[in-house]
Amino acid sequence: MTKQEWIKYGALFLLAVVAFGVAGIALTNPRAPEEPTGALSATLPAATPTGSATSAPAPTATATATPSASATAQRLGIELPAQPVLLILGDSYTAGMGATREDQGWAYVVADSLGYPTNIDGVPGTGFAWGGGPQDDRGLEYEVRLREIAEDPRFVPNLLILQGGQNDAFLNNPDELKTATTQTIETARRLWPGVQVVVLGPSAPQPLAEELSSANTAVRAGAEAASAPFIDAYEAGWFTAANSPGFDADGAHPNTAGYAHMAGKFLEAWATLTE
Repeated sequence: MTKQEWIKYGALFLLAVVAFGVAGIALTNPRAPEEPTGALSATLPAATPTGSATSAPAPTATATATPSASATAQRLGIELPAQPVLLILGDSYTAGMGATREDQGWAYVVADSLGYPTNIDGVPGTGFAWGGGPQDDRGLEYEVRLREIAEDPRFVPNLLILQGGQNDAFLNNPDELKTATTQTIETARRLWPGVQVVVLGPSAPQPLAEELSSANTAVRAGAEAASAPFIDAYEAGWFTAANSPGFDADGAHPNTAGYAHMAGKFLEAWATLTE
């Protein structure tokens, strides 16, 4: 073999050795298919804080749903005595004016449904501040009548329902009406210590009801000032444009069906107050 042939075969052998060595290095250090790249690894830790941040507001939402102490304190009610004795005092609505018979008025229906020993005192044309008569000269305001009733020691109510405000609208003096309402409630509590008072505000079939907004607001404010539960027939819409034609007796008073409707609404409110 010549010298040139030795050189050629030696070069080929050297190339083969180098190629074989590179292949061996590749086989001994393969990349696993599931190994994350550097960019993917950087995104994984960031995902955890993001998930925690979205769950953080949960306690705040729970706290918001809980009623505040002040809102709870404003929900007034009454605790029924072991032996209830009831007095219902009011105006012509309590007297049942407009019904076919007096005992079909709302107060009589309510008294019959509750079944408590009850006295009903309804005097047409009177109110918390209006004493009756076209000139407010009869002196039969609710407070005056309560004092007269208290003179009889044989009747001692522990529950009192004061209904009215329709006639007080003649005053056109909300401040006086509010004060009279509060004073009437406080007088009742002095006359019969422990008596629980509920106020039923003014109501009437439409369109008369539309004239009672100011009086209703004043009576409600007076009841609230005395911390007495107030049943708001006006705001609750006991009489509407739709039902008034069937419940109206004379443009000012309900008929028998209207009083039955009033009694049903009152009993619903009473059930809530006594829960």
